[in-house]
Amino acid sequence: MKKRPNIVLLLTDQQRHDTISAALDRFGCHTPGIDRLVKRGVTFANAFTTNPICCPARASIMTGLHPSAAGVPCNISPPLREDLPTIGRRLQLAGYETVYHGKSHLKGDLRNLGFEVAFENSHDPTTVQEAARFWRNRDWLNNQRPFFQVVGLLNPHDIYFLDPDGSDEATAAPWPDSRADDASRPVLQGYARPRTDWSEGRWAYYRRFYRERVEKADACIVELLEELTNSGFASNTWVIFGSDHGDLGGEHGRAFKGLCLADASLHIPLVIAPPDSRYLGVTNRDGSGSGRFEPFVSEALASHVDLLPTIMDMAGLPADASLPGRSLLPFVQGTARPGADDCVFAEVTANAATTPYLHCIRTAEWKYILASGGEEELYNLAQDPWETRNLASDPAAAATLANLRERLRQHCDKL
Repeated sequence: MKKRPNIVLLLTDQQRHDTISAALDRFGCHTPGIDRLVKRGVTFANAFTTNPICCPARASIMTGLHPSAAGVPCNISPPLREDLPTIGRRLQLAGYETVYHGKSHLKGDLRNLGFEVAFENSHDPTTVQEAARFWRNRDWLNNQRPFFQVVGLLNPHDIYFLDPDGSDEATAAPWPDSRADDASRPVLQGYARPRTDWSEGRWAYYRRFYRERVEKADACIVELLEELTNSGFASNTWVIFGSDHGDLGGEHGRAFKGLCLADASLHIPLVIAPPDSRYLGVTNRDGSGSGRFEPFVSEALASHVDLLPTIMDMAGLPADASLPGRSLLPFVQGTARPGADDCVFAEVTANAATTPYLHCIRTAEWKYILASGGEEELYNLAQDPWETRNLASDPAAAATLANLRERLRQHCDKL
């Protein structure tokens, strides 16, 4: 009988997709830890959060549901319901030892969400220490029970503690979308205010400070991967790296995270790396003894709701047809290709009394956003990747608008 693999899910907080030096990097980041995964795994170039805010996004990761369906619409929501079948509980019932180290932002007791070992903590060096201690103290020869482990890092979330008076010499051109006309983008303008008082030097400092936070998180990933390897578990462990949501970073003239559905907030990094055997000078990257796994970039659309089905697939569990997501493992294995009708959904449903609900559907080529007040935005991402020209009132795009509007309606009816 084939030995079941271990699975480690590494999560950062508020990391954009374009902050990886071995993939796409617009911030000048040095990320040897994430690079190591990119160079031996599959990088999903089109991965998106279900919500640009921490708690809702993390609820999706844990349950495989969209945030409103999971009952966590915002950061001030009640704790994630303990009766939901979380990924921890599903794998625990399947015989896995379930472990959580680091930041969860789920508020409740992780042990009641299916994690046998729970060390919740927002100090990244301590998180690394405890995760490493778990691996080092676990006898991999005698303890044959597989483990599923989440390691949650806080950074680059510490971007919020930048110097309020900080400024650097502006050496980079502004984002292509930073000076676009907001008048034609009612949803963006209405629910995420621009920082019109920031100078180019201020934005340069922001980018530098954010880059440093990304690199702090990556330094932890370097150490985690080394400890995983040196503990003897890497040869039978899948590693998934991702983040809960992105950061506006100056795009559209806006900073930090926000209640908007711009790609700057939604587009996240996602890398899936198969087991990596490094022992006695022998490397066999697919961990099966059958040959080497060659890394590549997948253009498939991926969402947080796909992570739970993917992890279940890795563990050999049957698919749950009631879940909205799909396993990404066939894309990793090269047996699936992106489809013409593939799409992902995202939402902001924080508080209808103060912020109208926002929902969007995104395909490889288009994005449609609808606010509960009736405002609409439509972008042709193939021609306008920076989302500067709202085509919702363009007669030439009427058929596309109607199609995406109906598909979004059908999605929302299921929530």
